[in-house]
Amino acid sequence: MRPMALPQAALLGGLLAVALVPAVTAQGRGRAKPAPEAPATLGADSLNNLKFRNLGPSVGGGRVTAVVGIPGEPNIYYVGAAAGGVWKTTDGGDSWEAVFKDQPTASIGAIALAPSNPNLVWVGTGEANLRNDLVDGRGVFFSPDAGKTWKFMGLGDVGQISRVVVDPTDPDVVFVGAIGHAWAPNPERGVYRTADGGKTWQKVLFVNDTTGVADLIMVPGNPRMLFAGMWQAVRHPWELVSGGSGSGIYRSKDGGLTWERLKEGLPAGLLGRIALAVGPTNPSHIYAIIEAKQGILWDSKDQGDHWAKVSDFHGISARPFYFSLMHVSPVDDRKVFFSSYLLLRSDDGGKTTTPIDRGVHVDHHALWIDPANPDRMVQGNDGGAYVTTTGAKSWRYLNNLPIEQFYMVAADNNVPYMLCGGLQDNNAWCGPSTGAGGGGGGGGGGGGGGLNGSEWFTVTGGDGEYAVPAPSDSTILYVDSQNGNITRVDLKTGQSRSIRPYLSGVSEMKPAELKHRFNWTSPIAVSPTDASVVYLGGNVVFKTTDGGEHWAAISPDLTRNEKAKQVTSGGPIEYDISGAETYNTILTVNLAPTDANVIWVGTDDGLVQVTRDGGKTWTDVAGHFPGLGAGAGAEGRVYQIGISPFDAGAAYVAVDRHELDDRRPYVYKTSDYGKTWTDISKGLPPDVPARVVREDPNARGLLVLGTDAALWYSRDGGATWKALKADFPTAPVYDLQFIKRSHDLVVATHGRGLFVLDNITALEELTPEVAARDLHVFSTLAAQIRVRPRRTGVARRASPRRTRRPGR
Repeated sequence: MRPMALPQAALLGGLLAVALVPAVTAQGRGRAKPAPEAPATLGADSLNNLKFRNLGPSVGGGRVTAVVGIPGEPNIYYVGAAAGGVWKTTDGGDSWEAVFKDQPTASIGAIALAPSNPNLVWVGTGEANLRNDLVDGRGVFFSPDAGKTWKFMGLGDVGQISRVVVDPTDPDVVFVGAIGHAWAPNPERGVYRTADGGKTWQKVLFVNDTTGVADLIMVPGNPRMLFAGMWQAVRHPWELVSGGSGSGIYRSKDGGLTWERLKEGLPAGLLGRIALAVGPTNPSHIYAIIEAKQGILWDSKDQGDHWAKVSDFHGISARPFYFSLMHVSPVDDRKVFFSSYLLLRSDDGGKTTTPIDRGVHVDHHALWIDPANPDRMVQGNDGGAYVTTTGAKSWRYLNNLPIEQFYMVAADNNVPYMLCGGLQDNNAWCGPSTGAGGGGGGGGGGGGGGLNGSEWFTVTGGDGEYAVPAPSDSTILYVDSQNGNITRVDLKTGQSRSIRPYLSGVSEMKPAELKHRFNWTSPIAVSPTDASVVYLGGNVVFKTTDGGEHWAAISPDLTRNEKAKQVTSGGPIEYDISGAETYNTILTVNLAPTDANVIWVGTDDGLVQVTRDGGKTWTDVAGHFPGLGAGAGAEGRVYQIGISPFDAGAAYVAVDRHELDDRRPYVYKTSDYGKTWTDISKGLPPDVPARVVREDPNARGLLVLGTDAALWYSRDGGATWKALKADFPTAPVYDLQFIKRSHDLVVATHGRGLFVLDNITALEELTPEVAARDLHVFSTLAAQIRVRPRRTGVARRASPRRTRRPGR
C-alpha cells in the first residue's frame, strides 16, 4: 500500500498565490507588491492551480462523427466527437491530445486537411447527425499549424456543419456544407465558398430555410466540379421530420459559383437525406444514397447527367437521418463502403454487400481510406474510433479516447466512493472515483494514472440512462436503459432483474395512445434509508416499496399532456421509432434530503411539480418563472432540480430551451416551494443554454452550474457568477454532484466523460473577506492510507462493443 495523493495541497497553493506570489521585475528579481487599496475581485485566474481529474472511462466509448488521416502517414489521425471536440494522435492511436478543448463548442461535424498541406486543418462544428442529443455548432475554425492553434473563421450562425472540402490545387479555396439550425428554420444554411482562406464567404447554394447540406463532394482531378446532397429536415422536441420537396442533388461545373438541380433518372416525390461519393479511378461514376419511397442506392456513369437505381437494400442506409454515408475505394470505382447500422463493402458497385465490421460497435458515421494504402482505414461510430491496416479483416479499437456521453452521475456512500452513470448507446457503467494512488482513468489527454478500464464494469446494456446505487446499500443498484427499461442489480450475486412497471411502448402504438409515456432518459430516485423504496418517472411518478416487485403511481400525469405532440417520429418518407422523441414526460425526480415527504419533479415540457406530503397532492409551480410566463410558450426541458441541502422548500432550476432554438440560459431559485422564483442567470453567457445547478452541502449559497459548454460557480446564491475553469474543457455538462464527506465535486459531461475536482474546501471557505486578507490558511481534510479496493461484484460484464437491439 502507499499514501494517497493529497490534491488539496495543490488547491491550497493555487489559492494562496493570490496573496503571496511576489511581483517579478523585468530583471527577474522579486519584491513585495504593495497592498491594494481595495480588495481585488477574485477571478478565474485565482483557481489556475486547480485541476479536474478526468475519469472517462475511455473504454466506455462515445459517438465519433469525423475522422481523417494523412496519406502515407500511419501515425497521425484526427478524430472529431459528437460532443467531445477534436483529438489528435501522432503515434498511431497509442495516445491522444485534445487539441480543440478551449474552443466555444465541443460538437464536431467535419474535419478536413488541405491536400496540398496537411498542417492546414479546417473544422466545421455542429454534428450533422440530427439526433435528439446533438449540441449546437458555432461556426468554422482553422488551424495553420496542425492543431496547435485555432482561429474562428466565421459562419457562426449556420448551425450544424456536415462537410468541409478544400481545393487540392489552392488551399485558400474552401467549401462548407451547412445543414443549418437543427431546431428551427434559418436562412444561414447551404453551401458556402471562400477564395481567400476564410476571410470572406459567399453563399453559393441555397434552397430554402429548412433545407441544408447533407453531403458535399469534389470530383477528383477536377476541382471545378462539385456535387451537393441537399436535405430538408427539421427537429422538434417531440418529432423529427426528415424529407421534403427541398431535398435533391445539385451539381456545379464552375467551381461552385453556380449550381443546377439534377433530376434525370432520379426518384420522384419527396426525398430525405442524401449521401454522395466518387472515386479517383473513374471520376465520371457518381454514387448517391437517397432516402426515398423507392430505392436506396443510385448511380450515374456520366457525372450526373443520367441516373439509374442500383439497389433497394435497406441495410445500405438503415436509419437515414442518423447514418447515411459511403466512400469509393481509391483503386476501384466498383468497390464501395457503406457506413450504416453495419459497415458494409460492395465489390460490384453496390449490387451486393457484405459486413466488414466484426467485433465493432454498430451505427457508423465516419470513414477515411488512405489513398496511398487502401488497406489502412480509420472509422468512427457510436462506440468510438477504430483502425484497420488489413483491409477490414481485423479492427483495433482505440479505447483511450475519453469521449463518453453521460446522461447523469450518482455516487455511493463508500470510501472511496463508487460512481455510476449511463452512456448514450454504450451501456451504463460503475467504477471507482479514485484508486489507491489517487489517479484517474480517463486515458487519452488526461487521467493521471492509477486507474484503467478494468476498474469499470457495465450494469446494463443498450443506451445507458440512469444508474443509481441505493444510498443505504451500495450493492443494490437501480439502472435503466432507454424508454424506462429499469432493472434491479445486485452486485453481491450478479443478478439483474427487469422491474419495469409498464410494458407497452412506442414500438406498439403512438405515444398518444399509451397510458404511460417514458422519456428516453427516464429518471430514477432511491430512498436514502431503504434500498427497496424506489421512484421512477414516466408521465406519472411510480413508487415501489419492495424493490420493484410491485409499483403504484403516486401522482397524476405531471406533464402538459399535449396529444398533438405525442406522435410517431420520422416521416414523411419513413418513420424512426426509437422512443427518443417521446414527449410530455418526466425528466427528473428529486427527493428532498431534509424532508422525506418533499419530492420535486421536472418535465421535458417545462413544468416543475412539487409535493409536500409524499405524493398525495402535487402543485405545478412552473408558471412563476420570470421571463418565461405560462402555457406552451414557456416549454423547455428541466433535466435536474437542485434541492437545497439545507431547506426542502428551496430549489434551483435550469430550463433548457435550445430544442426550441432558444440558446439563452434560464436559471431560477425559490425559497418558498416554488410560489415565487428569482432569475439568477445574470452574468452567464447570453447564448449558451444551462442544464443543471446545485448547491454545495458544505457551504450554503455556493452554487455550481453546468451549461452546454462550461462550468460556473457562485458564492452568493446566484447573484453573481464566475467561470470555474481549473483546466475543465469545453463540454456539455449534464449533471453534477457534491460529495459531502470528501468535499469533492463530480461532473458528468455528455462528450468528455466524468470529471472530479478533489476537496474543494478552500473554495468553500474563500469568502470575500478571506480573499481580501494578506494570508489565510485553509482547512484540510485528514489524509488516508488505502489499499486498492476489491471489486464487490459485476452485474453484467457486457462489452461496449455490443450487438444492438431495436430502438436506439
